[in-house]
Amino acid sequence: MSEQNDIVRCPICMDRFVWAEAGHVLIPGNDFEDAAFVDLDGMDPLKQSDSRRGSHVRCPNPSGDMVEHHLPATYGNYVNRLVVGLVGAPNAGKTHLFTAMVRQIDRQGLLPYGLSVGWLDMRAHSRFRQGQVEPFESGNALAGTRRGVVDYAGILVLRRFDGVEWAVTFFDIAGEDLRQAGAGGLGSAGRFLAGADAFLFVYAPDDPVETGTAAHPSENRAFALAIERMRATPALHGRPAAIAFTKADRLRYVPPIGRWLRGPDGNGLDAARTRAESRDIFAYLHDQGAGAALAPFSVFPRCTLHAVSATGGDAQPRDGSRVFPRGVRPMRVLEPLVAILAMAGVIPGDEAGKVGIP
Repeated sequence: MSEQNDIVRCPICMDRFVWAEAGHVLIPGNDFEDAAFVDLDGMDPLKQSDSRRGSHVRCPNPSGDMVEHHLPATYGNYVNRLVVGLVGAPNAGKTHLFTAMVRQIDRQGLLPYGLSVGWLDMRAHSRFRQGQVEPFESGNALAGTRRGVVDYAGILVLRRFDGVEWAVTFFDIAGEDLRQAGAGGLGSAGRFLAGADAFLFVYAPDDPVETGTAAHPSENRAFALAIERMRATPALHGRPAAIAFTKADRLRYVPPIGRWLRGPDGNGLDAARTRAESRDIFAYLHDQGAGAALAPFSVFPRCTLHAVSATGGDAQPRDGSRVFPRGVRPMRVLEPLVAILAMAGVIPGDEAGKVGIP
C-alpha cells in the first residue's frame, strides 16, 4: 500500500498529482450526479478507511483539460499500477473479448498463474456483470464500445501469493475513435494510448479461408493510426504488447490456427509455447497479407500473438437482435492478458521473464 502523499497518475486524464489532494472529497453511492460530497478530514482513521471502500474521489485534473471524472477512493493505495489499453478496429470483437475475459477472471482463471483477483470498483463491476456478462452468458450479442468514452472499463486488484498487489486498469478504446481521428491528432483516444503501460491489440479475420474468398490486403485503419501514434512516441516502445487473433473459431479447421485454438488453456506459463504460437500465427497472417495486424511487432520488442475466440461462433439475426444460437464458448481468452502480465512483471519468475522475447 502507498502513502497518501504519493504521486499518482490518473489513468483517465493522465495528469500526475499528490493523492492526498483528491482524498479529502468522497463520493459515495451509485450515481455521481446526485452523490453526496463528504469531507473525511478529522474522521476516525478506522471509519475513514471503511468509508473509502466502494466510494470515489474526484480527480483534481491539474491541467484542467477534461470534464470532471472520478477514481475509486482506494486507487492511490496501490504502489504497483498497470494500465492496459485494448486497441482494435470497429467490429474486431473487443467488447466480446473483454467481456469473456472478465467472465473467466471471475471464475478464477488467473489462479493457475499465482494470482487471486478482486475488483477495485465493485459497484461498476456489478453493473458490468448485469449489463454485459449476463446477457453474454445468455447468448446475446453485445453492442460495441461507444465513441468518445473517457472512462476505464474495469480495475482489477491482482494479489500474488507473495503478498504483492497490483491495480490493473483496462481501457477499451473505440475503434471508431481511432479510425475517424483527424490529422490533427487522436484526441482522447491518443491520450489513452500515450498513457497506457501495455497494449492488447485485437484483430479479427474478415475473410475465412474455408469460404474460398481471396484474402484482401489488410487496411486496418484503427491499427494503422494507433501504431502511427506509438511509433512517434519513443517512450512507448519498451512496453509489452499482445495481439489477440480473435474470432479464430472461423478458422478452426485451418492450420495452424485450429491447432493453437484447441491447445492448452490456463495450464501455466510456457514461454517456449507462447513463442511457437506467435511464430506460427505471424507466418499465417503474413502469408494472408494481413500486414497491419502484425505492425505492433515493428514497434514493441516484446510482443506476442495468440489465437482466441470470445464466443466460439458468429452471431445470427433473430427477432431484430443478434444472438449466438448455440450459446457462447470462449476459448483461450486469457492467454493475451497472461502474456502481458508476465511481460509487465505482474507474474514473477524466470519463465515470465522469457515471455515475448524473440
